[in-house]
Amino acid sequence: MKHASYIGFILLAGFAFIGGTSCTKEVSGEFTQYPNNPLNDTVWSTSLKPTDAANTIVNDVMPAVETETINLENTLSEIKVGGNDSFRISFAKGIFTSVENGVITPVKPEGTAEIQIFRIRRTGDLIKCLRSTQSGSVLMESAGGFFIRVLKDGKELSIASGGSYVVKWIETGADPKNDMRKFYAKESNPTPDYNVTDPNFEWKPDAYAAAIPLFWESGNPRLTGYQITLSSLRWVSIQRNVVVNASDKIKLTTYFSSNYTNKNTAVFAYYKNQKTVVKLDFDYATRSFKTELLPPGAEIKIVSISKIGTSYYLSEKEVSKLTSASCIIKLEPEKVSLAKLQAYLDGI
Repeated sequence: MKHASYIGFILLAGFAFIGGTSCTKEVSGEFTQYPNNPLNDTVWSTSLKPTDAANTIVNDVMPAVETETINLENTLSEIKVGGNDSFRISFAKGIFTSVENGVITPVKPEGTAEIQIFRIRRTGDLIKCLRSTQSGSVLMESAGGFFIRVLKDGKELSIASGGSYVVKWIETGADPKNDMRKFYAKESNPTPDYNVTDPNFEWKPDAYAAAIPLFWESGNPRLTGYQITLSSLRWVSIQRNVVVNASDKIKLTTYFSSNYTNKNTAVFAYYKNQKTVVKLDFDYATRSFKTELLPPGAEIKIVSISKIGTSYYLSEKEVSKLTSASCIIKLEPEKVSLAKLQAYLDGI
C-alpha cells in the first residue's frame, strides 16, 4: 500500500508539471513518522465507511439542535426560533401525519409536538454538516437554510399531502435577492439524524421553479427577507445558480503530507464574499482532493478539517484569484482543540 501511495504522489506531481501555471510548488510525498500514533495510517480507501473519521467528525463539530414546542390544538402555531425574528415558522392546525410500516396516519390535533431545528446561517455551518452549495454539478449561492424535524411521542412527523407551512427567513448581513429558489434534500432511506453524514445527500430544486417571494416588515420601507411556503420538513436551502461557463471551469487540486488521507480529512473551497461552498472530492489514484466547479476569477479560501485518533487538525489557504486552468495547492494542517475548530467554523 505504501508503494501505491508513492505512485499516487508521482502522478499528482506529473499533473503539477503539466499544468505549468500551477498555484503552488511541485508535489512531494513526504511522510512524518509518529511512534504508536494513528497518524501513521497513510492508507487511502477507494470508498469511505460511515465509521471513517472524515465522516464522523460531523458529529463532533455540529451543535445540538435548537428545540421549540407547539400546541397542536392551536389554529395557527407561530415560532420565533430562539426568540429571534430572523427565523419564524408557522404551522396550521391538522397538517401533520405519521408513517408506520408504510401506513400514513393523520395526527390528531391534540397535545404538543417538539420542533428540532438547525440553522445554516454562515459558511461555517455548511462545513460543519459537510454540505456544499451545489445541486448535481451546478454550483449555487445560498442565502441560508435549515433542518426542521417535528416529533410527537418520539415519532417523527411529516406534512400531510396537500398541506404546507410557512417560514420567514432573514439572511444575516445581506439584503434579500429576488431570484432565490427553494431546494429540498434528497436523503438516504431511512433518513439519518441531522449530525450523521449521508452519502446520498443532494440538494434538489423544488418542482415549482418560481423565485421565493420577499417580504417587508411593518414600518420598514426596505425588503426584509424571504417568505417560503414549504410542503416538506427536514433539510431546506435558499439558493440560486452561480453562472459558470463549462469551458471556463478551473480544476482545483489539493494535497497533503501522507499522514492526511481521505479517511480522516475533508476539504472545502468557499467564496469569501458569498455563501458558496464546494466540498472537494477525493481522487484515490493521485491521493488528492479536487473539484472542477469553480470559475476563473473566484476569490476563495480553501479549508481542510481532519480527525486523526482523538486529535483535530485545521488548515486554511487563501487564493486571491483563480486564473490558471489547473491549480494545485498543498495544505499543511495544524493541530487544534475541538473548541478552536468550532470557533473557527463559527467565524466564517
